Amino acid sequence: MNGLFKGRGRHYFSLLACPVDGGGLKSAGEAAVCTQDGAHRYPFEDGILRLATPEQRSALDARSAALEVDLAAQGWQSPDEAAFKALPQTALSGYPAGYWMQQAAGTALLWRFLEMVRLQNGGLPVGPAGEAAVIGAEMGWLAYGLDVAGYTTLAIDAYTGPRYGLAVFPIARYLRVQADPIAPPLARAALDVLVYQNGLARSGPDADQDRALAHGLRALRPGGWIAVMDPLNTSVEAVEALRARLGAAGLLLLDAPQQRGWRARFSDLVGRLSSNDPLPPPVTFAQKPG
Repeated sequence: MNGLFKGRGRHYFSLLACPVDGGGLKSAGEAAVCTQDGAHRYPFEDGILRLATPEQRSALDARSAALEVDLAAQGWQSPDEAAFKALPQTALSGYPAGYWMQQAAGTALLWRFLEMVRLQNGGLPVGPAGEAAVIGAEMGWLAYGLDVAGYTTLAIDAYTGPRYGLAVFPIARYLRVQADPIAPPLARAALDVLVYQNGLARSGPDADQDRALAHGLRALRPGGWIAVMDPLNTSVEAVEALRARLGAAGLLLLDAPQQRGWRARFSDLVGRLSSNDPLPPPVTFAQKPG
């Protein structure tokens, strides 16, 4: 672990916690060990930290294997390094129509939010940007973008397969973590930005969404930001329900920052004219009170 990330000045273990007792983690060769109980040991396999109990690991591996089989059967392309780095702007073949176009639109809105935060904080355009985690990171292309932008980034998901999971890009500089995405083992008040890449708990049952949000709030620092992305969602009601859930949790909701430039405004106009029903925003952004 120390060798893989030597010289980057980033302390990934301080952002994570033991999934058994919530203790801190320390490096022990090719594993992470709980500082409260050395029997709680979590290996690195294929460069991915397997931060789960044996029982959890079995269930997560089963989900990951099932996803690999399902998406391969549907003909979804798996990217090479060049294609991975071009996501989401450059589409992969075999995906549903409009999939990557919607992902690109959602990612563009996320970057506008994050740029707004940088300007508010007086941050420099280049340099360290803070600590971030992407929950439900899938292949990790969004975590890669955050890393390039200067964030110390965790990519967390159950999926670790070599075609559609975290193992797609094995030379990643961000830390890839296999863990329960509904209850990710994050350290308390460790993060500046928390991104749910596919909705809270992948827009599962209300109980899962509430649980995922509670874990995320504990991991955020006061004044930190939550971004809930759901680019493929077409339900205005679902976004309204999400905003109500975030507001009820005490978060301060933000409206989307205005796009600048005539090309962006023209794109918005074309989108409105080509659809009878306005699409909901692909990202909901909120702040934890300071």
